[in-house]
Amino acid sequence: MTALSEFWSAAIIWRDPLVASVLAGALLGFLGVYVVLRRVVFVSAALTQLSTLGVIVALLVLERLDLETDHQEIQLFVAWIFSVGGGLVLGTLGWGKRLPTEAGVGMAYVLAGALVILGANRLVHVAHDLNTMVFGNAVAVPFQDVVILVVVTGLVALLHTLFRKEIVFSSFDRETAEAMGVKVRLWGGVLFFTIGLAIPVAAHVVGALPVFAFLTVPASAALLATRRLSPAFAVATVLGATAAGGGYVASWVLQLPTGATMVVAAGLLVLPAWLWKRLRG
Repeated sequence: MTALSEFWSAAIIWRDPLVASVLAGALLGFLGVYVVLRRVVFVSAALTQLSTLGVIVALLVLERLDLETDHQEIQLFVAWIFSVGGGLVLGTLGWGKRLPTEAGVGMAYVLAGALVILGANRLVHVAHDLNTMVFGNAVAVPFQDVVILVVVTGLVALLHTLFRKEIVFSSFDRETAEAMGVKVRLWGGVLFFTIGLAIPVAAHVVGALPVFAFLTVPASAALLATRRLSPAFAVATVLGATAAGGGYVASWVLQLPTGATMVVAAGLLVLPAWLWKRLRG
């Protein structure tokens, strides 16, 4: 009770971070349905790694120009370039019959990871900036980050509302869509554009590990608990928001690492979904 009373008394501190966490969880939970059903889970991991590489590049450039490295808007912008660019490439380009798409995803993930390690080795003196972008800092999220996240969430929601039929059709029935003249690569690019747009700003708020978790776990639970696609999107969005918000509150009250607590909270949602599926038969 003491911890809860202290939590409520500090509302002015956790209000913005909690709102940002809930928004990030909802956004990633929604997009996660596409990620899981299209079997491109590791694409999200690759884009997260590319986003981190963008932060590294931004810090190295700022350092080379003798500028302050705490320009987080520049870091976020470069992270967007890497993440969105990577999403468009992975979502629209084919590798031919001899190389499956997973080969390109694997190369992107491994190479980006190696470059992140090499770049981080040169940035020991700005480890705090790098740590904030990579692992997130959900405990202290400035209001401007909430605004950016609201804008990104609104843009993603608008695109998926206007072009829902095209994105869903080209994502889950590619052969029929191609036969009917639907530009599958175009709408695949739109989908991965939105995923690439969401990852850097969400990672900046909650961290890379929760981003990967929220792009997979809430959607998996939703697909277990529902029979149709539309309810799955709604349930995944609610579960993502619940896991992010609940994990944030639990981490504050129990004095636990925020990102890891959010991931565990998301994981706990899978069990009741699985039980519901078993009971439903």
